[in-house]
Amino acid sequence: MTRRNYHNHFRFSYQTSLKRHLFSLIAVIIFVSLVLMGVVYLVSPQKNIEISQISLALIVLATFNTLFRLIIAYIISLLLSIPIALFITRSEKTEKIFLPIVDIIQSIPVLAFFPVVILAFVKFNFFDGAAIFILFMAMVWNMVFSMIGGLKTIPQDINDAAKVFGAKGFKKLIDVTLPSIFPSIITGSFLAWGQGWNISIVAEALHAFIPNGTKTDDLFGLGSLLVNSFSQSKNAVFFASLAAMVVVITLFNFFIWQKLLHLSERYKFD
Repeated sequence: MTRRNYHNHFRFSYQTSLKRHLFSLIAVIIFVSLVLMGVVYLVSPQKNIEISQISLALIVLATFNTLFRLIIAYIISLLLSIPIALFITRSEKTEKIFLPIVDIIQSIPVLAFFPVVILAFVKFNFFDGAAIFILFMAMVWNMVFSMIGGLKTIPQDINDAAKVFGAKGFKKLIDVTLPSIFPSIITGSFLAWGQGWNISIVAEALHAFIPNGTKTDDLFGLGSLLVNSFSQSKNAVFFASLAAMVVVITLFNFFIWQKLLHLSERYKFD
């Protein structure tokens, strides 16, 4: 196959359909985020409430709260991980300097940042910001390193073809680079999402990190319900919250991540 034919094949059978999947994914994320934002800020309480008041409706609202924070943290992680990965891999020199730095940062336990983060956000009474920031810190490095791996596996023929046909800058990013690392974006997102769920339990139970904090300082969500119901031996609430988390994680994995992972297999370079 000639370079021109190879490029045309890539451009039309690979690139076009994959761009459509990427834009569809972005549109779905934005739509879900807007819906959750409306639910969270118009209906659901932001601060933690007494566990004795818990009902099925509030379990559902707690789920929306947690999902909202996770999705916002994921969007921020996605938007920042792409330029970080591109910057690190732009040359051998930048990779040699910044890759070890990023590796050290991601090796630091995310909870080590939490007390400082809490104090900074509490000063402005922005408790949700503290939770979203710590979720972001837990998510972003999975995506960065996955994308770095994807960028380094793009065949040289693809880069050569892009150069020959004048694709550079933003056009190359949209038409060549992002479609080429689509499998890495999905893999990193899947890992990041799982890490976010793990940290959500801590990110919402803020009282442990606030000086003289009480349970009323916690954010309303599944994570804080799990922590506080367990500490107060409210077994019904604990198991209801745990069941809600398991159901949501299962639904996301089955209907979103597994389908995206399966789809991404079609676009891996042989």
